[in-house]
Amino acid sequence: MFHYDRDLKPRKKSYYAFSKNYPGRRTGTKYAIGESRARHKRERNKNILFGVSLVVLFAVVFCVVFVALSLSKKPLEQGGETVAVENGNYHAVYMTPDELAGGIAFDLFRQQLEESGANAVLVDFKTADGNLVFPSTVQTAQDIGACTNAVQTAKDTVQTLQASGYAVIFRIYCFEDALAAAYLPGAAVTEADGKTVWLDDSAQNDGSGWLNPYSDTAKLYLLQIVDDAVSFGADVVLLDGVCFPSGRYLGRAVFAGEAQSTFSRNAVLQDFIEQVKKVTGDVPLAVSMSLSAALSGDRTLYGGGIFDTAADYAAVDFRRNNLPESFKMGDVTYRTDMSQEEYINAATSALSARLEENYRTKGILPITDSADDVSFLQNAGIDRYIRIPAETP
Repeated sequence: MFHYDRDLKPRKKSYYAFSKNYPGRRTGTKYAIGESRARHKRERNKNILFGVSLVVLFAVVFCVVFVALSLSKKPLEQGGETVAVENGNYHAVYMTPDELAGGIAFDLFRQQLEESGANAVLVDFKTADGNLVFPSTVQTAQDIGACTNAVQTAKDTVQTLQASGYAVIFRIYCFEDALAAAYLPGAAVTEADGKTVWLDDSAQNDGSGWLNPYSDTAKLYLLQIVDDAVSFGADVVLLDGVCFPSGRYLGRAVFAGEAQSTFSRNAVLQDFIEQVKKVTGDVPLAVSMSLSAALSGDRTLYGGGIFDTAADYAAVDFRRNNLPESFKMGDVTYRTDMSQEEYINAATSALSARLEENYRTKGILPITDSADDVSFLQNAGIDRYIRIPAETP
């Protein structure tokens, strides 16, 4: 006869296949018989928390990377003190297309700019190879592929600089343009057959084609580019390559229209500069030339001289590379062994005398590659300059 003890707890029943915690049930439970449901709940909560943490971590990393990439592709916000240009005294330094694109390169440039004491920046609008740095609206430029490598953020960067008071000088290479010479019909200097594009050297030596200053097609294209630069907000337009070509095969070059024209080569260039000045209007215009050409002219490049033109400034290149030995700087004869200060004093004195002879050019805008030259120029009474690194064209 069995004795029943009411205090004795009944023994735990065995698990059946239909039991909730039966091992191997399709619910996927991994707990052994007898493990508590509380433990299952705690570990499930831990798994959920771990998953949420991974999602949050991923989101944070994504945001950091996205912001870093965005900053590297856009101009930095305005910073530093406001500067100003007074009485046309531009103290300009050159900014590369990479720096113009914004990001870290522009950040470093901006720091150097503020430390340099400059109040203006020189940027390329159209380079010597014919490519446009700015995304031009000129249809011809788009048709010939001149806008392929344009910096899309260029205008934003220019506006950032101008908001801080910096003047922005746009440099435009004119008849030195291999791209347009190759793809713009009727615009190039040619060989005797009138069709083959003439090159200033062999193709093996990277010879370049040139636009023909007698070509109306070439001049119209360049005037459209100048108008575009003014629309982009240029504070000054600097023309470079306003000349006829030189080079190894110059004797083979043919300038269609020259024989029929009543204009000499010098008159054609002078007339082109006048047309550009009409386009720039109130925006100051400068024309680049070598020091020797400014003082003595150049029959090959200019058919004479272009120091006195409709431009506001003669942008005279003071860099001493390729200066001819023994040319006259007023009463001083140039020597390669002259000290830089002696050279600048003699050159500025001769140029000042040239300014008194002409009736249109307002002044000179020296181009140099050295910070020391800036002090020499100022000591000589010239308080404007464009500083371009020695390795830059």
